[in-house]
Amino acid sequence: MDEPGPIQPRKNRAGHRRALRDWVEHIGLVAPKNAPDPWAHRRGEPRGFAVLWMIFLLVSTLLVFMTLGDPVRVTAEGYREGARRLITVISIGITVLWPMIRLSQVNAIAGGPTVVAKDLVILLVPLQAVLWPQAIITGWSVTSVAASAVVLVSWALIVGAMLAVALGPGRVVRTFEGPLEADMRVRPGLERSLWMVSILSVVGAGPLILMCLQSIGRGTSDDLELLLRMASPLTAPWELLRERIWTGRHAVVGAAHWRATWMTACLAVSSWILVAIWRSTSRGGVASRPDSA
Repeated sequence: MDEPGPIQPRKNRAGHRRALRDWVEHIGLVAPKNAPDPWAHRRGEPRGFAVLWMIFLLVSTLLVFMTLGDPVRVTAEGYREGARRLITVISIGITVLWPMIRLSQVNAIAGGPTVVAKDLVILLVPLQAVLWPQAIITGWSVTSVAASAVVLVSWALIVGAMLAVALGPGRVVRTFEGPLEADMRVRPGLERSLWMVSILSVVGAGPLILMCLQSIGRGTSDDLELLLRMASPLTAPWELLRERIWTGRHAVVGAAHWRATWMTACLAVSSWILVAIWRSTSRGGVASRPDSA
């Protein structure tokens, strides 16, 4: 009899990958490739996202404050710097990582507005729990913390409105029928990529324009520079919470800051009014199985 040949490493790796894929499909982490999805009705639920968001906040807090050195020797100025970094990291999580995660998933039948509304509760409640205690811990004024809260909530709503449209209006399913895979409305990868690029463009437009103006040597007025910094969730917290020792306070919000803050809030409210109009005019019909009566 012939001796058995050596085991092929490539075949082993392929078998391991198939076994891993079968396992994650079995426990419902991903949808099956060649079979009906038994967990289609649970896709898009915010439970897993809530866990990921809590882990993100915990890891971000640990990493940011570990960069400050020995916690026993951290000065008040050092802690305020760490708090600004943490708030900036959280704003990146809300305006960049959140839409990136949702645009990488199968659309829920409930539709983008419903999914986004649930996600916003998960995102914004911990944000307030991080922001408001800083008025006591860092010595920042209540008005500066309040302005930061309004700006970040407004930007979460603006990004959420874009994400709601990107995920689609959803479908209505009869109560006696299960959700259909076709009704998940899986959009092409290119369309999702374009939506993500659009979100990144809106989020980073302000500081990008400011950097371009400064790189070509064109001077900008103080009002224009402030407006461009306030026009992005990545730089607005730094502008609102930066040190202003000459005023006798650690963070002071002026009239120009409040004007930019309320402009952002008005854009957020307007964006959701447009989303409501869009959903009312584009809501899909009733889904039914081909063999249903």
